Amino acid sequence: MTHFKIMDGALGSELIKRGLTLPEHIWSAEANIKYPDMVQQIHQEYINAGADYITANTFRTTARAYQKVEFKDRHEGNCEIKAETSLNKAVELAKKASNDSVLIIGSIAPLEDCYMPKLFPGKDVALSEFFKQGELLSKAGINILLLETMNSISETEAGL
Repeated sequence: MTHFKIMDGALGSELIKRGLTLPEHIWSAEANIKYPDMVQQIHQEYINAGADYITANTFRTTARAYQKVEFKDRHEGNCEIKAETSLNKAVELAKKASNDSVLIIGSIAPLEDCYMPKLFPGKDVALSEFFKQGELLSKAGINILLLETMNSISETEAGL
């Protein structure tokens, strides 16, 4: 092989390494809103290290994930709006860091918690929710979609 491309590495793990505690269910999604400079800095560091692609911090930027947090913590607000706001901010931060020098990947997480295939809500639900997530990422200007840590072939097929 004479030519290859390099992706960035983990974003959530880097946030933890820098002192953040990431909440259950939405994982790193809130960092886009609460710690945007940190998220952008991580992207920049991956670019400076030689990444040809960076992954926007869109993992868990879904209404489904926010609904679990909202129910648990009893915060007020619309989960769809919060999720979409976080998703758009994630893409904006990746674009700012990239300055058109690298391609931006949009991460699509499993619908439920990772490594728990029994929680998969079924193909019909998945088709609808993955379509919405893909549509939002496309509108935000993502170059590539990444199905990340899918729980099963069925879930992956729905995502595709």
